[in-house]
Amino acid sequence: MKDVKNFTKYAAIFIIGVIISSIFWNLNQFLLFKNISYREDYDFVIFLDVKEVKVKNGTTGQIDFVGEDLSQAMDYALKNNGLKIFIKKAEYNVSKNIILKNPESVKLVSNNAEINLKGNSFIIKGDCWENSKHFSIEGLTIINGSLIIENSFMTTIKDCIFMDSEDAITLLNTNGWTECTKIEDCYFKNVKRGIVFKTPTGNGTRSYANTEIKRCYFELMKENSVGIQVEPVSDFNEGLIQNVRVWMGGISEQNQTGLLVEGSMLNTLMQDTVFESFANNPKNIYGIHLGPGGECPILGHGIVFCGNLTEKIHNPFKRWLYSVGGSFKVENVSISLGLDNGYGAYQEIGLVTHLSLPIYSLNVKAQINGQFSTQETIVIRFRLKLLDDSLSEDLEITFRNATTIWLDHDDWLKIWPNRNIIQSLIMDAKTTESASKVTVAVSVYGQYG
Repeated sequence: MKDVKNFTKYAAIFIIGVIISSIFWNLNQFLLFKNISYREDYDFVIFLDVKEVKVKNGTTGQIDFVGEDLSQAMDYALKNNGLKIFIKKAEYNVSKNIILKNPESVKLVSNNAEINLKGNSFIIKGDCWENSKHFSIEGLTIINGSLIIENSFMTTIKDCIFMDSEDAITLLNTNGWTECTKIEDCYFKNVKRGIVFKTPTGNGTRSYANTEIKRCYFELMKENSVGIQVEPVSDFNEGLIQNVRVWMGGISEQNQTGLLVEGSMLNTLMQDTVFESFANNPKNIYGIHLGPGGECPILGHGIVFCGNLTEKIHNPFKRWLYSVGGSFKVENVSISLGLDNGYGAYQEIGLVTHLSLPIYSLNVKAQINGQFSTQETIVIRFRLKLLDDSLSEDLEITFRNATTIWLDHDDWLKIWPNRNIIQSLIMDAKTTESASKVTVAVSVYGQYG
């Protein structure tokens, strides 16, 4: 009987000990992984335990890997596609480049883990865009290093902070293109260049099309710093910049630019964007700077330049500026005469490559110079090219002597479209003779919107 009582007592003590140990273990896990459902939502959870970086399997709950720094843990965790990985908030150091080769449908999430790259790079590297797509990174703070997106499709960068770096985000084409990138809700502080569209190398194309930059904020602190840069021979076309703010001139009052365009931004819409300078004596502080080959984006509604800027838009090479409403002029365009009553080669005015900006008013001057032969008749034909590539009826103006005329409203009403959009004016000319000393030149002044 006594033995039974002793056994019961020891069994009770053992069970109580197991229960207490279980409570402490689960409490530790709760504190370590609170606010994340690691068993259900993530394939792996990466966390810092004292000086070791550990990788926890989100399915089994077991520690699968222990390393010295984050780059080792990432090498282990990111072996397969379709993974969802959580990096727990901590301060991580990196000893080498982190290279994710051809990732597909990988999602990397954090609650503001700080990654000090120490001058290294975090590289999303595709052999080509077909092998690297749908990568998502969210909630990281990246310090002293670059996030490079190379030959990749539909990459998303969201809720990230980039600090104390030369280049924060770099888009790079070395084989094919990098398109449809989304950069949202990010903050760039004390970086030399925030977002860079690089000149392509190797077999890379120019195209970074359909990139979207939304709700991003750039605090430029260094001299010679740029918020967004489109390098020569690179195309950030058909994209969007929206709800962006660039602060300049707060610490350094010289050589800072919000948007530097050396390549092309044709048909990219920029709207609700603020360029704000805090400089008292600005020197080369520009909202937008257009280089010799720069093609300006479409300047939409809500573009604001405030504070002391050297120039709102620095345009030393007189590049065309596009807006949701603007003006243009093309002067003294020579029109080739077709002989023997047949029209010659046509000239098209108003159409800008890759742009679809509708024209809503036109003023045209025709200049007929030179000596007419006896009975010679010159005819200039004007046609409107519409957005669906159809053509209006012909407007033919006849001349029998040298003169200069302006087309009037009655002329335009003869060919003005019914519920369509004008994209350009097409002009050609002819003479009744087999040879002519007459020259024809046309100047066009218009507005688009």
